[in-house]
Formats: sequence, structure tokens, C-alpha cells
Amino acid sequence: MVPTIRLLLLSMLLLPGLLLADQRRPAVNVDDLRAFADAWGYIKDNFVDDVDDRELLQAAIRGMLGELDEHSAWLSPESLAGVEEQSSGRYGGIGIRVMLGDGVLEVIEAMQDSPAERAGLRRGDRIVAIDQRRLDAGNVSTASEWLRGEPGTEVELLVDRNDKLEPVALALERAIIARSSVDLDWPRPRLPRLTIHQFQQNTPGEVDQRFEEIREVMGRTGEQPAGLILDLRNNPGGMMYAAVSVADRFLSEQLVVFTQGREGNEPRHYHSNPGEQMPGLPMVVLINQRSASASEILAGALQDPERALVIGEPSFGKGSIQTIWPLRNGGGIRLTTAHYYTPGGRRIQAGGIAPDRVVSDQRDGDGDPVVDEAIHLFDHADRLYRPRQLAKDG
Repeated sequence: MVPTIRLLLLSMLLLPGLLLADQRRPAVNVDDLRAFADAWGYIKDNFVDDVDDRELLQAAIRGMLGELDEHSAWLSPESLAGVEEQSSGRYGGIGIRVMLGDGVLEVIEAMQDSPAERAGLRRGDRIVAIDQRRLDAGNVSTASEWLRGEPGTEVELLVDRNDKLEPVALALERAIIARSSVDLDWPRPRLPRLTIHQFQQNTPGEVDQRFEEIREVMGRTGEQPAGLILDLRNNPGGMMYAAVSVADRFLSEQLVVFTQGREGNEPRHYHSNPGEQMPGLPMVVLINQRSASASEILAGALQDPERALVIGEPSFGKGSIQTIWPLRNGGGIRLTTAHYYTPGGRRIQAGGIAPDRVVSDQRDGDGDPVVDEAIHLFDHADRLYRPRQLAKDG
């Protein structure tokens, strides 16, 4: 037995819980561990190419996690650093938001004044290769990490476009991307829209800043806002605590979300504090099929107590918590540890959030049918309404 395997096997045997019987599942025994060591030895001795021990061990960890569910994964040191950058909102990259497609990365947005915008990337573009590496079902889930890197370095993209017969080759220089997660615009006078792109550490603070901007605008007119549109479309989620904190701005002493982990563990409940930022302000929340995770938590938290009317398309249905643990070699693991439930007890995983009113998010030209429907609802509602009744009467 090679020394690496002997050490690995000894370490596994010393884990006190590994060989203990479980009433629900068969225990791992010494023959199982020897089988693992045998497989390792066969790979090391007979695989067509030389295999690095570290890479093989990482592959074993990836295999374990990959068999659990689609969200648990091994994180390389680079990937772990990328997760930390993503939560802070600052990273070296090209400044795009993407979603996973069928072996491609589909561009949702090229951020303003970013390398992506300057290169002409636009919504609907499909990235099919990065630095001459073709994307496929096996690597697309981690391919967005290839877009990141040191500012000043170059990344080459191959992009499919609907109006081009051949893929378009683009070369972009990475830069520091300071990503704002919350935008404010005014689809109508007295009707502001907050668009939350992702839930980061600074998202609650950005929401507070946008509230101050709303107060300043309305203060100049001496009027009150007629309502608020909260746009969570294309929001893939992010930090659960940021979503709970944003919900706290709109709910007073109410349950926001609860989580349930392994059978037998007590659920964890997350409540809002007393008081609201804009009490009584009518709200409409916009979601679509790309609204996921933390954005579904916020939509459900506002929908269940009828604090807001939710319109658009059924959401994605990603309602599981991934906890990240650093490992001693600089990498880490992302492991699903619990599921989210709305205040009314609805499980978000797979089912998602069903809107009170279904409105297609398919756009024709410059129009936005979901925003148009939200404006229509505000135009035909008095200031005090019950959202579910509004959905029926509309």
C-alpha cells in the first residue's frame, strides 16, 4: 500500500463516528475503507496518465459532495476566495451578471461602465467558451469563476448571439468591479421602484440609502409616495441574513423565514424587529423564473402576511441553505444543511413562490409588461387595500 493510502486509511479509522452503527443506515466497515484504498491504488498504478495525489484527493471530495445534491460542492482556494468577494460586492472581473443555461452562461446584464459593457456584451448573449475552453454540462456550473481574476489581466470569450450566424470572439481586460446591489428609478411620479440584483453584505445599507433618496425626492414635492415596487426579477439570491435584514425594513415583529435542517433538529426562526421604514406604504413585488434563494425568502416573507402583492412568474425554487466550511488545505466545502420555509410554512425548495397574479416576463421591444401591470394595479387601487383582494379584483 502506498504511504499516502496508509496515512489516509489510518486517519479515517481514527474518526470515532465513522465506524459506529447507525440505526437507519449500514455502518461503514473496514472492508469499505480497504475498498476505497484499493481503488485509489488501482488509479495511481494503472490510469493512463500520471495522477497527482492532491488532485485525486480533491476529486474524491468533489465526488462525495456531488452525489449529495446539485448545490453541495468542493471549493478550490480560488473558488473560496471568489465566494468571499461575491458577498462583499468587490471583485476582479468583467462586470456581468449571468445565469446557467444548457452548457452556456447567458448574460442577464452588463454593468454600467464595466469591461463587459465597453466590449458590447448585452442581455441574451450566450457565452460558449472562456479562454478557449468550451463550456458544457460538466463545467458550466463553475465557469463563471473563470471570468474573475487579477485586474489588468485579459480574458477571451466566445459568444453566441441571436442576430449572428457565427460566434463572436471578444477580448476583455478585467477590472475592479464594485457592484451596487440596489438601484432606484421612478416608473411614474410618486411611484419608486427598488431593484435588488443580489443580496450582499452591503444590501441592507444600500436599501436605506435608496429610502433616503425617496424621502428627498418626495420632500421637494411635499407629497407622499403612492406605493413602492420591489423588483426581485433575475435576482439569484445571495446572503440569507441580508434578505432577512431587508425584510426587517418592511415588517414589524413578524416571522420572516424559518429553516429546518436534519430530522430531529429544532427549526430556526428569524423575526423582524419592531417598526418599519415606511409603514403602511402599499407594495408590489416582482418575481420571475430567475428569482431564487434569498429573493424567494423576501418575496415569501412579504406575501404570506399580505404586506405586499407578488406578481410576475413563479420563482425558481432554490430554497436550501448552503453552509461553507474552510478546509486546512486552503479550499473549502459548500454543503446543504437546511431548507427554507415561508412564514406560512411553505417549503421554497423545488416549489418556489407562486405569484398572486401571473404576468409573463417576456418583453416585446422596450416594454416591460410586469412593471406595466404593477403601475396598473396602483392606478386602480385606493391607498388601503388587502393585496389578495386586489389580485382578484384587478
